[in-house]
Amino acid sequence: MHRERAIGPVVEQQAFVVETDQLRPGVPLVRVRGRLDLATADTLRLVVDECLDHSPWAIVLDLSALVGLRDGAVQALVDLACRAGQADIGLYLVTTDIVVENVLDDGETKDLFDIHHSIESAERTLHGNS
Repeated sequence: MHRERAIGPVVEQQAFVVETDQLRPGVPLVRVRGRLDLATADTLRLVVDECLDHSPWAIVLDLSALVGLRDGAVQALVDLACRAGQADIGLYLVTTDIVVENVLDDGETKDLFDIHHSIESAERTLHGNS
C-alpha cells in the first residue's frame, strides 16, 4: 500500500468500496464509500459500465458516503453521465455533501447530473418519470 508523507498526524484513509444492489427492477443502486480520486475512479467506472451494459432504465449513484472528491474523479463522473445519456439511461446522483454538490453542479457539468439529497428523493423522481 502506498502512503503519502504527511506533516503532522497521519489519518488512515477509509477504504474505497463500491457496492451494487437493485433499487427496483431495471434500476441498479451503486453505493460508493471512501475517497473518489483518479486512482479509484476506474473501479467506479468498471462497476457503472457493467450496470450500463445491462441497459437499465436508470442508475442511482449514491455518493453520500464519500469522504472526498478529488481531481480526476469529476471527469470520470462526467464520462459516466455522457455514456448513460448516449444510451438514454437516467443517471441519478445522491449526495449529502454541499461541496460535492457544488463541484458537480458547476459550469459545464451543471446539466449532466440529476442531483438528490437522498435515495428516497431520487426514487420519487424515478416514480414521477415512469
